[in-house]
Amino acid sequence: MLQLGAQDSQFLYMESGHNLSNVTMVCIYAKPENPAAETVFELVKSHVESRLHTNPIFRRKLVRVPLDLDYPYWVDDEYFDFESHLHLHRLASPGDWGQFCDLVGRIHSRPLDMNRPVWEIHVVENLNGIADIPPDSFAMVTKIHHSAVDGASTIKFFSGLSDLDAEGTPVTDLSVTAESAGEPPTTNEMWARCVLNHIRSPIKLAETLWRATPTLVPAAINAVFKVRDDDESTRVPKTRFNKPVSPRKTFHGVEFELADFKRIATAVDDAKINDVVLAVSSGALRKYLLRHHGLPSESLIAWVPVNTRPAKGAKGGEDGNQITAMTVDLHTDLASPLQRLKEITRYTQLTKAGKTGVSARLMTDVSKHMPGATMALASRMIMASGVTASLCNVAISNVPGPQFPIYLNGAKCLKQYGMTPLGDGMGLFLMTLSYNKKLTFSITTTEDVMPDVDLFGECLAAAVTELKNATDKAKTKPVRKTVAKGRK
Repeated sequence: MLQLGAQDSQFLYMESGHNLSNVTMVCIYAKPENPAAETVFELVKSHVESRLHTNPIFRRKLVRVPLDLDYPYWVDDEYFDFESHLHLHRLASPGDWGQFCDLVGRIHSRPLDMNRPVWEIHVVENLNGIADIPPDSFAMVTKIHHSAVDGASTIKFFSGLSDLDAEGTPVTDLSVTAESAGEPPTTNEMWARCVLNHIRSPIKLAETLWRATPTLVPAAINAVFKVRDDDESTRVPKTRFNKPVSPRKTFHGVEFELADFKRIATAVDDAKINDVVLAVSSGALRKYLLRHHGLPSESLIAWVPVNTRPAKGAKGGEDGNQITAMTVDLHTDLASPLQRLKEITRYTQLTKAGKTGVSARLMTDVSKHMPGATMALASRMIMASGVTASLCNVAISNVPGPQFPIYLNGAKCLKQYGMTPLGDGMGLFLMTLSYNKKLTFSITTTEDVMPDVDLFGECLAAAVTELKNATDKAKTKPVRKTVAKGRK
């Protein structure tokens, strides 16, 4: 029996009619010179069908325990129907970026059929009006339920579908077949596992709290005896992003050169690409809110997921969700872009050392050991209460991908974007994907939260330019002219 973990299950329990737990990957491909099929749809269909064995997500479905008294199970779908997961769309002329973004948002906003394996692939044709995209290009929009994947396991999912060249050399070893999930558990097996898990949960929870004690005690003391003025920055200000969100999610994406982010990182000691992503997001949020006369005097706070997978080759698995989280002060109250990057880098360094962000990490770790029934009830109460608004203003996730071109049945992947779930009280999620020396910002929001998402895209571009200029200025040292004594 293959039972879901607490984090995977949480994305099921937190789902509501207007906030779905869908993760959507968007890949735009150039049509191959010598296609292996008569139509683009057949090209994608034949290729995906040949790779179904590379990942267990394709053929397994969810079986929930009655009343959600314990975590659900993955089982093999004995009635698996491959073609029911494939859909074809054709944009009306001119097939421009706005039309494409609107379609992607609509696909992301529709619920998956939870009685089948929790994925869909949508092939989109006629992308003939998008800048920097060659004629007859197409897109593959893949939607997967978040209970099955996080950012890192989504990259693994696509690795199984991808090739290294137009000739079809696979990225992964195709001789390795995904492990079967098995048959559904019987009612007696479910009850026996449920009782056992409820006995184990308090023990595992106590172990987690005991391991956290060396970090918790100093953090608690600091929280009680805070006297510094800058401690007020940990408060989450109220913004236009912190309100209930509609079922209709919107999408927009902006692309940058990864080399620019690497160069900006050199301006501040110990800064990483992720710090630059946070600094760019901070600059864009500051510019956008200033345009709308809504920038709070306190800094905005970001919720940042962190991959907790073991090093490659180590025991621990790669599927499902393996993340923790940290909250980061974006320092949107500072006008200097390099000063924001410096402060963000300092904060993330402290967080990695366990000196800040303790509550966010501990909350994530503790939730892993909750009994299933408690997790189900707590998740629904949290989402209904809108408490997310008191935790953060925005979510920002950075997912590194391959820095070389990948292909699908001879078609070269040109660009990659993605969409993520939202929640009431958190109406903006920024996800960055790095691929083939490019870095894209994908914006998931709603029209009532951000009616002018194109403007926010411009703010992102302006924030990158601002940081580039500040970096170049900082690296250019003025030459001082000296005059010898005694000379006029």
